[in-house]
Amino acid sequence: MKVRQALSADQRALLESLLEEVGPRLLGYVRKAFGSGVDAEEIVAETFARAADNIAAVVRSERKDLYLLTVARNLCRDAFRRRRPDRLSDEQLRDRPAAVLTPDEQSSTAEQRQRLLDAVARLPQAQREVVVLRMTADLKFEEIAELLGIPLGTALSRMNAAVRHLRKDLDYVHVSG
Repeated sequence: MKVRQALSADQRALLESLLEEVGPRLLGYVRKAFGSGVDAEEIVAETFARAADNIAAVVRSERKDLYLLTVARNLCRDAFRRRRPDRLSDEQLRDRPAAVLTPDEQSSTAEQRQRLLDAVARLPQAQREVVVLRMTADLKFEEIAELLGIPLGTALSRMNAAVRHLRKDLDYVHVSG
Protein backbone atom coordinates (compact mmCIF):
# COMPACT_ATOMS: atom_id res chain seq x y z
CA MET A 1 0.00 0.00 0.00
CA LYS A 2 1.40 3.34 -1.08
CA VAL A 3 1.69 6.00 1.59
CA ARG A 4 0.33 9.28 0.27
CA GLN A 5 2.42 12.37 0.82
CA ALA A 6 0.97 15.41 2.53
CA LEU A 7 0.08 18.12 0.05
CA SER A 8 0.87 21.77 0.61
CA ALA A 9 -1.94 24.32 0.63
CA ASP A 10 -0.90 25.44 -2.88
CA GLN A 11 -0.93 21.87 -4.17
CA ARG A 12 -4.38 21.24 -2.68
CA ALA A 13 -5.65 24.48 -4.21
CA LEU A 14 -4.25 23.44 -7.60
CA LEU A 15 -5.99 20.05 -7.45
CA GLU A 16 -9.25 21.64 -6.32
CA SER A 17 -9.18 24.15 -9.18
CA LEU A 18 -8.38 21.36 -11.65
CA LEU A 19 -11.23 19.27 -10.27
CA GLU A 20 -13.60 22.18 -10.81
CA GLU A 21 -12.26 23.17 -14.24
CA VAL A 22 -11.30 19.82 -15.77
CA GLY A 23 -13.36 17.34 -13.75
CA PRO A 24 -16.57 17.75 -15.79
CA ARG A 25 -14.64 17.31 -19.06
CA LEU A 26 -12.96 14.18 -17.71
CA LEU A 27 -16.30 12.76 -16.61
CA GLY A 28 -17.83 13.48 -20.03
CA TYR A 29 -14.84 11.95 -21.80
CA VAL A 30 -14.92 8.77 -19.70
CA ARG A 31 -18.66 8.33 -20.19
CA LYS A 32 -18.57 8.91 -23.93
CA ALA A 33 -15.36 7.05 -24.73
CA PHE A 34 -15.93 3.98 -22.61
CA GLY A 35 -19.67 3.95 -21.93
CA SER A 36 -21.31 2.57 -18.85
CA GLY A 37 -18.94 -0.39 -18.88
CA VAL A 38 -16.75 1.55 -16.48
CA ASP A 39 -17.70 3.56 -13.43
CA ALA A 40 -16.95 7.05 -14.72
CA GLU A 41 -17.03 8.74 -11.32
CA GLU A 42 -14.64 6.15 -9.92
CA ILE A 43 -12.24 6.65 -12.83
CA VAL A 44 -12.27 10.43 -12.36
CA ALA A 45 -11.72 10.06 -8.60
CA GLU A 46 -8.80 7.69 -9.20
CA THR A 47 -7.40 10.13 -11.78
CA PHE A 48 -7.25 12.87 -9.17
CA ALA A 49 -5.89 10.49 -6.54
CA ARG A 50 -3.05 9.62 -8.89
CA ALA A 51 -2.54 13.29 -9.65
CA ALA A 52 -2.18 13.89 -5.91
CA ASP A 53 0.31 11.03 -5.68
CA ASN A 54 2.30 12.54 -8.55
CA ILE A 55 1.73 16.20 -7.72
CA ALA A 56 5.24 17.19 -8.82
CA ALA A 57 4.51 15.93 -12.34
CA VAL A 58 1.19 17.79 -12.39
CA VAL A 59 2.86 21.02 -11.29
CA ARG A 60 5.58 20.63 -13.95
CA SER A 61 3.10 19.85 -16.71
CA GLU A 62 2.48 22.68 -19.17
CA ARG A 63 -0.99 21.30 -19.99
CA LYS A 64 -2.43 20.00 -16.77
CA ASP A 65 -5.70 19.12 -18.51
CA LEU A 66 -3.87 16.87 -20.98
CA TYR A 67 -1.94 15.27 -18.12
CA LEU A 68 -5.23 14.42 -16.38
CA LEU A 69 -6.85 13.22 -19.62
CA THR A 70 -3.89 10.91 -20.16
CA VAL A 71 -4.22 9.43 -16.67
CA ALA A 72 -8.00 9.01 -17.12
CA ARG A 73 -7.51 7.44 -20.54
CA ASN A 74 -5.05 4.91 -19.17
CA LEU A 75 -7.33 4.03 -16.27
CA CYS A 76 -10.26 3.61 -18.67
CA ARG A 77 -8.28 1.40 -20.98
CA ASP A 78 -7.25 -0.79 -18.06
CA ALA A 79 -10.85 -1.04 -16.82
CA PHE A 80 -12.15 -1.63 -20.33
CA ARG A 81 -9.65 -4.42 -20.98
CA ARG A 82 -10.64 -6.14 -17.76
CA ARG A 83 -14.31 -6.02 -18.69
CA ARG A 84 -14.50 -6.62 -22.43
CA PRO A 85 -11.65 -6.00 -24.82
CA ASP A 86 -13.23 -5.13 -28.14
CA ARG A 87 -16.82 -3.90 -28.28
CA LEU A 88 -19.53 -2.49 -26.08
CA SER A 89 -22.45 -4.81 -25.47
CA ASP A 90 -25.99 -3.91 -26.53
CA GLU A 91 -26.80 -3.26 -22.88
CA GLN A 92 -23.87 -0.84 -22.58
CA LEU A 93 -24.97 0.96 -25.73
CA ARG A 94 -28.48 1.41 -24.34
CA ASP A 95 -27.11 2.75 -21.04
CA ARG A 96 -25.05 5.52 -22.66
CA PRO A 97 -25.97 8.92 -21.24
CA ALA A 98 -28.02 11.22 -23.45
CA ALA A 99 -27.48 14.97 -23.79
CA VAL A 100 -29.82 17.34 -22.02
CA LEU A 101 -32.42 18.46 -24.56
CA THR A 102 -35.85 20.04 -24.37
CA PRO A 103 -38.74 17.57 -24.49
CA ASP A 104 -39.52 18.56 -28.10
CA GLU A 105 -35.90 18.12 -29.14
CA GLN A 106 -35.69 14.80 -27.35
CA SER A 107 -38.71 13.37 -29.09
CA SER A 108 -37.63 14.53 -32.55
CA THR A 109 -33.96 13.57 -32.33
CA ALA A 110 -33.83 10.65 -29.91
CA GLU A 111 -33.75 8.01 -32.63
CA GLN A 112 -31.13 9.87 -34.70
CA ARG A 113 -29.01 10.47 -31.62
CA GLN A 114 -29.15 6.81 -30.63
CA ARG A 115 -28.20 5.75 -34.14
CA LEU A 116 -25.20 8.07 -34.00
CA LEU A 117 -24.14 6.85 -30.54
CA ASP A 118 -24.46 3.25 -31.70
CA ALA A 119 -22.43 4.01 -34.83
CA VAL A 120 -19.68 5.74 -32.81
CA ALA A 121 -19.60 2.79 -30.40
CA ARG A 122 -19.06 0.42 -33.36
CA LEU A 123 -16.01 2.34 -34.61
CA PRO A 124 -12.64 0.70 -34.10
CA GLN A 125 -11.14 1.77 -30.75
CA ALA A 126 -8.43 4.00 -32.30
CA GLN A 127 -10.97 5.91 -34.41
CA ARG A 128 -13.56 6.12 -31.62
CA GLU A 129 -10.95 7.57 -29.28
CA VAL A 130 -10.07 10.41 -31.68
CA VAL A 131 -13.75 11.20 -32.33
CA VAL A 132 -14.60 11.26 -28.63
CA LEU A 133 -11.59 13.38 -27.68
CA ARG A 134 -12.44 15.85 -30.42
CA MET A 135 -16.15 16.03 -29.69
CA THR A 136 -16.39 15.67 -25.91
CA ALA A 137 -13.05 16.92 -24.62
CA ASP A 138 -12.98 19.68 -27.26
CA LEU A 139 -9.31 19.07 -28.01
CA LYS A 140 -7.51 20.27 -31.11
CA PHE A 141 -5.99 17.60 -33.33
CA GLU A 142 -2.50 18.61 -32.21
CA GLU A 143 -3.57 18.00 -28.59
CA ILE A 144 -5.17 14.68 -29.48
CA ALA A 145 -1.98 13.57 -31.21
CA GLU A 146 0.09 14.59 -28.19
CA LEU A 147 -2.27 12.87 -25.75
CA LEU A 148 -2.32 9.63 -27.75
CA GLY A 149 1.38 9.76 -28.54
CA ILE A 150 0.81 9.61 -32.29
CA PRO A 151 1.79 11.88 -35.19
CA LEU A 152 -0.65 14.64 -36.12
CA GLY A 153 -1.21 13.01 -39.52
CA THR A 154 -2.27 9.79 -37.83
CA ALA A 155 -4.82 11.62 -35.67
CA LEU A 156 -6.23 13.36 -38.74
CA SER A 157 -6.26 10.10 -40.69
CA ARG A 158 -8.13 8.31 -37.90
CA MET A 159 -10.73 11.09 -37.78
CA ASN A 160 -11.13 10.97 -41.55
CA ALA A 161 -11.57 7.19 -41.47
CA ALA A 162 -14.07 7.53 -38.62
CA VAL A 163 -16.13 10.07 -40.57
CA ARG A 164 -16.14 7.76 -43.61
CA HIS A 165 -17.25 4.82 -41.41
CA LEU A 166 -19.98 6.91 -39.77
CA ARG A 167 -21.29 8.18 -43.10
CA LYS A 168 -21.43 4.64 -44.46
CA ASP A 169 -22.93 3.22 -41.26
CA LEU A 170 -25.59 5.93 -41.09
CA ASP A 171 -26.28 5.82 -44.85
CA TYR A 172 -25.38 9.49 -45.08
CA VAL A 173 -25.39 10.85 -48.59
CA HIS A 174 -23.94 14.31 -49.12
CA VAL A 175 -26.15 16.35 -51.42
CA SER A 176 -24.35 19.25 -53.06
CA GLY A 177 -25.85 22.36 -54.58
